Amino acid sequence: MRNLTKILILLFLLNLALYASTVGTITALNGTASILREGKNIDATLGAKLQQKDSIKTFDSTKVQVIFNDETIISIGKNSNFSIDEFLFEESDTPSAKFGLLSGAMRTITGKIGKVAPDKFSVKTKTATIGIRGTNFSIFAGEEGSAKVFCTFGAISVSAQGDSSSSIVTQGFYVQVSPDGAKSAPI
Repeated sequence: MRNLTKILILLFLLNLALYASTVGTITALNGTASILREGKNIDATLGAKLQQKDSIKTFDSTKVQVIFNDETIISIGKNSNFSIDEFLFEESDTPSAKFGLLSGAMRTITGKIGKVAPDKFSVKTKTATIGIRGTNFSIFAGEEGSAKVFCTFGAISVSAQGDSSSSIVTQGFYVQVSPDGAKSAPI
């Protein structure tokens, strides 16, 4: 019975360590930002380690840059609400990067996950899902649900919530998604 208790405690601690593992680091911070982790706000600092399920909230005149373990670089602009919904890379047979942007702006340069599993890299806004094709892109998400998605290198796919079709957007073009989910053709 004692050994069983020790094994259960060890498994619990192992799961806790895996859950709390670092997925990225804040490498640049200009202004004030906070990290929401397990319902608690933590002041964002240069060098802060981020975990899966963390959210970053930026304020006026704030910019944050995060480098993830696969070398993906995400820059988050002022007055933004960004989330790390899922990030699996190291020692994973199925790497995955799923982020959220409820409002504000972000720019992404995809890393290794974008190269080895581009179909597993996505960003969701209130009204759109952006998939990548090994690329660089920017998103401006309005609080009311609108989004403008710009492709600066390569190509991305953009689908509106509830719409099974997606638009392929190549470098130099962008797509707008309205709060009701209507999507423009690449512009």
